[in-house]
Amino acid sequence: VAVLEHPDPESLVEQAHASFGEEARRRDIDFLLGDDPDAPTIVTDGDRVLQVITNLLANAFRWTPDGGIVSLATETSDGVVRIDVRDTGPGIQPHERENIFVPFISRDNHGTGLGLPTARELAHALGGRIELESKVGDGSLFTLVLPLRRV
Repeated sequence: VAVLEHPDPESLVEQAHASFGEEARRRDIDFLLGDDPDAPTIVTDGDRVLQVITNLLANAFRWTPDGGIVSLATETSDGVVRIDVRDTGPGIQPHERENIFVPFISRDNHGTGLGLPTARELAHALGGRIELESKVGDGSLFTLVLPLRRV
């Protein structure tokens, strides 16, 4: 059962950013945080939103090589809040893009294959979606898009 709260998307992003700070330092990954000072407080389940962001970040860190870049940013426009997770990993082949959201399929056989499917299910449950842009050899951009329901 979702608990509707009034979280500030920016504080959720900062919380997620802080939880990956040590891994970024250890692996010499440049972990960038963009901010949207005008991000409004929204009506949603803050714990679930944080879980989606964390799953997207875990995926980004998993595929980004040591010394790479992961960025996290929030943007509000056109009635939605967009939370972007960008990485400098290997990118995803077009024919693999839908499979990464299928449970128990792992591209490298080292994971459970549940992180991205769970993130997608939670995004849908929150009335949103996950968008993916990727270029092989040039990383990926996963975006959590949530409807802007103001307090």
